[in-house]
Amino acid sequence: MSVIDIELAMKHLLAEPEDQILVQSQLDGAEEAAQQFLQRRFFADQAAVDLAKSTVIARTQAARTVYRAALVVADDPVNADDRCRLRERARQALSDAFETIDMDDFGIVINKAIEAACLLKLGHLFANREEVVVGSTAVELPLASKSLLMPYRIRMGV
Repeated sequence: MSVIDIELAMKHLLAEPEDQILVQSQLDGAEEAAQQFLQRRFFADQAAVDLAKSTVIARTQAARTVYRAALVVADDPVNADDRCRLRERARQALSDAFETIDMDDFGIVINKAIEAACLLKLGHLFANREEVVVGSTAVELPLASKSLLMPYRIRMGV
């Protein structure tokens, strides 16, 4: 379920009530895209942030337990290539689990800039329901959603 209120999203889009299911789906997608870009989750309030962070240690331990079990399974095949492939899958699964856990661990309370970025993304998804635009020129606005999200992004890499 999205953090941003569906009523606000509907007003932002000037959408009709019969569009609410579509808008909710696109709002969920816009929020997920923003969170993936930020590499962190955002929550409605501090209590939700604290709750998510309180599970980090237990989830980390559980991920390591799953990883160790996967390594035991990976050592089973006779073929060395199969063992390597299974070990790599186990390592990737652990890495993915840690990324998901870290997104919660670095979680923040949603603010107006993040909300605005999500609504901008939602507006784009709602207005452009197809991947191809025919007969018009598409231009990205200079103060688009990424500009609003950039100050809150973590671990940007090289």
